Amino acid sequence: MTVFALRLPAELKEKAAEQAVEAGVSLNQYIAVAVAARVGAQAEAERYFRTRGTRAAPGRAKAILARAGVGNPPREEDAI
Repeated sequence: MTVFALRLPAELKEKAAEQAVEAGVSLNQYIAVAVAARVGAQAEAERYFRTRGTRAAPGRAKAILARAGVGNPPREEDAI
């Protein structure tokens, strides 16, 4: 375990402290769990998109983009 000084806006710290009390944990534990959840979500997103990227077919994507708008002109409210 390491020690890390964290600067938070006062209002954010107060809200986090309130939620920690409601959850029955210390503010330190609450913040550690919140950071762990975010780190885990980021890792999962990276894994998901890396996997999706291996299935990509660049030629197919270009063909789809070439058809974009064909027979479907922009609506009047879409015009710039």
